[in-house]
Amino acid sequence: MSKTEEKRPIWKKRWFLWAIILLLVLVSAGLGRLALSAHDRQNMLEQELELQKEAIAALRSEARQAEEDRLIQESEPVITSSTVSDQLSSLQELVTTEYIYTNAGKFENQNQIKIIGQDVGIPFTSKRFIVAYDGRIRVGVDLSRAQIDVDEEARSIAVTLPDSEIVSHETFEDTLVVLDETNNVFNPISIENYTEFVAGQKTSMEQKAIDRGVLASASQEARTLVQSFLAQLPGMESYRLTVT
Repeated sequence: MSKTEEKRPIWKKRWFLWAIILLLVLVSAGLGRLALSAHDRQNMLEQELELQKEAIAALRSEARQAEEDRLIQESEPVITSSTVSDQLSSLQELVTTEYIYTNAGKFENQNQIKIIGQDVGIPFTSKRFIVAYDGRIRVGVDLSRAQIDVDEEARSIAVTLPDSEIVSHETFEDTLVVLDETNNVFNPISIENYTEFVAGQKTSMEQKAIDRGVLASASQEARTLVQSFLAQLPGMESYRLTVT
């Protein structure tokens, strides 16, 4: 190194310039890496923040749904078998069908005498009459024997009614008309003859009503009425009601 170079200022020396350039390159590279690293960290933070927001939103949604379910559960009335039974008992015996009829029948009678263990009619003691009258057969269901099944989990109520049956049968004496009559002095017709004859006709008239489907009709009507009646209970709209 010459004396002239030794006297030159350090910043004018060649090696100093290269040192500065190298330092600038190193600093630029370091700053670039720092900038890149900071950018990556920013992206990661933003992604984590987004995930946290989604998690919080999901938790809030679940909590809101749970609260809504709880409110719905609390707001839905609970109907028990006792509730249904109490309502049905208020109806007691449900009469759903009335069968009105007019019947005409013939009565014949003759005094009897036993000869060698056999009944033999006594001549000239015959009597007979033909009468017509109105009657009414009432058919219904005994609701106290209804079977009730409540499934709270399935929100269903099943009511099984007993078979319909004849609950009353009456004849109207004021409608009785004698169409024909043959009386006998030795065996006169009495009021008891009329009443007993009409009473004896009840069984056959009830069978006629059954043969004409009065019981089946009454059962169907009972199911319809009970279905409509129970559907009015508060909270029943949240159950599936079936009446059979």
